[in-house]
Amino acid sequence: MKKKLLVLVALLSVLVLVSLAGCSLFSGSSTDNLANSGTSTTNVTTYTDVSKTELEDALTKYREIAETLSTRVTNLEEVVRQTISSAKTNIGAYAVTYVDSVMNISCLESQYNLGCQGTGFVITEDGYVITNNHVIYYEETVYDTENIQRGWFGYSYGTKQVSGVYSSIQGVFDITSKYYNDQKAYSLQFVYRDPAYDLALCKIVETPPVGDAWKSIPFYEGDIARGDELLVLGNAQGYGLSATAGIVSATGKTFSDYPQLTFIQTDAAINGGNSGGPAINIYGGLIGVVNSKFVSTNIENMGFAIELVKLKEFLAAAQTNASVTVSYKTVSAPTDQVAAA
Repeated sequence: MKKKLLVLVALLSVLVLVSLAGCSLFSGSSTDNLANSGTSTTNVTTYTDVSKTELEDALTKYREIAETLSTRVTNLEEVVRQTISSAKTNIGAYAVTYVDSVMNISCLESQYNLGCQGTGFVITEDGYVITNNHVIYYEETVYDTENIQRGWFGYSYGTKQVSGVYSSIQGVFDITSKYYNDQKAYSLQFVYRDPAYDLALCKIVETPPVGDAWKSIPFYEGDIARGDELLVLGNAQGYGLSATAGIVSATGKTFSDYPQLTFIQTDAAINGGNSGGPAINIYGGLIGVVNSKFVSTNIENMGFAIELVKLKEFLAAAQTNASVTVSYKTVSAPTDQVAAA
């Protein structure tokens, strides 16, 4: 019995020693060592507790932003509306701004005979001028002195149709312009024309009498829509520079006489002599070239200007065919963000 007890105690002792040895044996493969070894990819994520107070403060702040957002948007809309309204109110100021850009054009058939009166405007600082083709180009019936016919009552002449660019094209600035200079007339050199577009490109021969560059009207880069305000500048009835204002009545108008063109319709007053003048929007940018109007006892305020996109097509052709460079400037609607109060 005593021997069996000793054997049992011995067995228990062995088991205890084995257990202790096992703990020591496996201690080298703990999770900490595995995490630090190069053969493991164990990821350890640390979570930060957010207090209830911090969550409540954040929610309160977001609620305040949401509650004031509608008011802030309304304030921003009002600021923009007032800015546009102010610009519309002052559209007439461009008549002063561009007094140095618009020319009263006269064409001479001879030294004494006035062939035409119209309007032109400067589009580049080096003096390129745009006007209508029908301003500087003539078509008329004259006596055919080369074909003399003999009749019962003597000799008679036949007639023939002649056409061409006037021999002398001159531009005069308004008396309020810094270029007026005792009403000096500036010579315009014909560069390029296109009857299908009813546009002509000329260039001022002389250098600016003041400064190093001519004052030009920039092209508007943006969309226009029915109802937009516009300003028309021109040599109405040959009386010198005048300004009329109206709205864009419609866009994209077409006529069989000029199938390649599209027109802006406007209710701004347009008269003889306005042909070739600029149509300007509230941002001070060119949007069209005045071309014509409907005249009838049944018609009121239907004037038309060649759309800017067609002027650009014409200029592209002029640069290619006449080997010139027309460097016009552009202007667009303001894009700056206006901060609401």
